[in-house]
Amino acid sequence: MADIGTQQFPRTKRFDMEERKTMVFNAKDRTIGVDKDALAGQAADKAAAKADNVQFDRYHDKLANFFDQKLVMLEQERREINAHLNRNLVDFRKEYQKKEARREYDLSDPASLKTSLPARVGDEDGRNSVSGAQKFEGEDLLAGERRKVQLAQQAAWCAIQTAEKSALKEHDRAAEAAYAELVTQQTEYQHAIAAAQKEARSELQRAIAAENAWLADEKRAREAYEKSSVAAANLAEEANVASSDMLNENPSLAINYMAPHTRVRADHWKGMSQDEIYGIAETQAVQREELKARKLAEKEADNRYVTSAENVRRTLEMKALQVEEFKQEQRAAVFNTIKAQRSEKAARDVTMKGTFGSNTITPEFFSQFGTSAR
Repeated sequence: MADIGTQQFPRTKRFDMEERKTMVFNAKDRTIGVDKDALAGQAADKAAAKADNVQFDRYHDKLANFFDQKLVMLEQERREINAHLNRNLVDFRKEYQKKEARREYDLSDPASLKTSLPARVGDEDGRNSVSGAQKFEGEDLLAGERRKVQLAQQAAWCAIQTAEKSALKEHDRAAEAAYAELVTQQTEYQHAIAAAQKEARSELQRAIAAENAWLADEKRAREAYEKSSVAAANLAEEANVASSDMLNENPSLAINYMAPHTRVRADHWKGMSQDEIYGIAETQAVQREELKARKLAEKEADNRYVTSAENVRRTLEMKALQVEEFKQEQRAAVFNTIKAQRSEKAARDVTMKGTFGSNTITPEFFSQFGTSAR
């Protein structure tokens, strides 16, 4: 028989109980706990895996150290290259970008006062200006002559300006006189035009008044002639109307001679006679009475239908109330039944507890363990 727990032991195999007892209760034949060989194999596998992991970690540590040293060397080389470039830049600036060659060097030159010229080299220095405060009256030998020339120039300028102002005033006076003469002539012309317009307006008004008087006389004559003509036409029209069968609507003209009692002439018929109108009115009165009676009958039928529907509704409502009362009675009966069953169960539980007592564990319960192969 194969050992329990090994690969040769099938889980679904049936075995002899007595043989199993011999194997289980015999301390020499059975194996207590787990399989030691399997555990030893697992421990060896774990140790080998651990050694492999240690070897792998050492390899990666060496590789990381190598790359770290390589990066340090590259960083040191980069710094040396940057330092070399900076030194070359400084040397280039010292050689080709000196301060003396800069465009703004004269603004910050410490020796500018030593190398610059004085404010005045001599009397003929072209840098001397009027506002430079370099030449004074006591030093200028030509100051008096220059002042005479300046005064003469000033007097000439004043004379020229005086002559220009006088000429401008004379021109202004001439312009004002010409403008006054023009205004006087325009005023006289306006007065003459206004007088001529007034005379022409008066003449036009007199002509209009004469024309209006002639038109009024003509209008009165025309109105008198039209009035007499209208009166004559009205008299002729009244005579024609009085003698015209068509305008007087003579009913005899509308009679159809082929069927005098049933048909009329459509081109001469002017309306119904009084008898026909009275007959139609009587027919309409009869129709109104019939319509009134029919509506009354329909109203009575509607009332009967409403009454019947109300009776049906009340009957259905009464039936629904009866059904609801029956349901309430059924629910009350079910509730009472459940309540009675609960009371019976409580009484039965009390009786069972008093009769059979409680379930107490005795020592015989523990002594049965270990007496069977199960």
